[in-house]
Amino acid sequence: MLKLHGQSQFDLNSVKSLIYKSPEGEAKFMELYESRLARLSRIGIKCESRMMDTRFGPTHILITGPEDAPPLVALHGIHASGPFGLEVLLPLTKNYRVYLPDVIGQPGRSAKTLISPLGNNYAKWLVEVLDGLGLERAVFIGISFGGGILLDLAAYAPERISRAALIVPAGIASASSPHLLLQLFIPWSLYRLIPGRDRLIHVLHPLMSEFEEPVLEFFDTIIRHVKWIQIPPGPFAIENLKSFSAPTLLFLAREDIFVPFDQAYIWSKEIIPNLTAIEILDGPHIPSRKMLAYINERIQGFLAESR
Repeated sequence: MLKLHGQSQFDLNSVKSLIYKSPEGEAKFMELYESRLARLSRIGIKCESRMMDTRFGPTHILITGPEDAPPLVALHGIHASGPFGLEVLLPLTKNYRVYLPDVIGQPGRSAKTLISPLGNNYAKWLVEVLDGLGLERAVFIGISFGGGILLDLAAYAPERISRAALIVPAGIASASSPHLLLQLFIPWSLYRLIPGRDRLIHVLHPLMSEFEEPVLEFFDTIIRHVKWIQIPPGPFAIENLKSFSAPTLLFLAREDIFVPFDQAYIWSKEIIPNLTAIEILDGPHIPSRKMLAYINERIQGFLAESR
């Protein structure tokens, strides 16, 4: 009997079977993981690797940036893991000590134990990570699924957050299941049967507008070899975040397939008490390189306001 933390037990042959479609799939993802770490090293980004125990299982954290710089915790999108999340936020490593945990229950070096999105379980996991790192308070950035985890922390332990940036976050508004099924998951299922570069670009069009080879390699790997069963925390209501007072910067995308823009724009103003600004990005859920440059620049300005 294996336990889904926060819920009842159930029978499974292996926790890993919940994450990867096969041992070969796990090896493929981890090969990609290591190659991204090597690429970061080649461009001069030195990363410390640290493991720590939590009640939910061992957790791996990448750490980079000046040792005496203010702490910044970044939470990656679904299945992206630390190296891929770091690539999105590289400019911030110059002025911040950046911590990137591999989200537990997702591909990466952390435990494959699934966490229930109910009961603030992701926040409880994150609090244990912060305690293990000796971080009483930090700046946080949450990307997509990681944004939902950050909002979970804001509901459970808001005092741990000094400032927050949410990039197309889960937990505020969600697209309908039929919509995602038709636009994303059925095409992805067909891609697993008949893979190919042109077909991959076609099925990724609802998510992004640029198709560089490293991005295509990443999505080919996770579509073919990883199970998409994780559910982010949320949706959050006014009462969940009433004690959250940290200044918060929010980025929303007009053509977001996961976070419907109109709903998220209206609801975020209702539920986030100290919402400093909403930045509206043109395009789909995954920002273009130009948009990423703007996001990093805007976040740096936002964080400098408190220094």
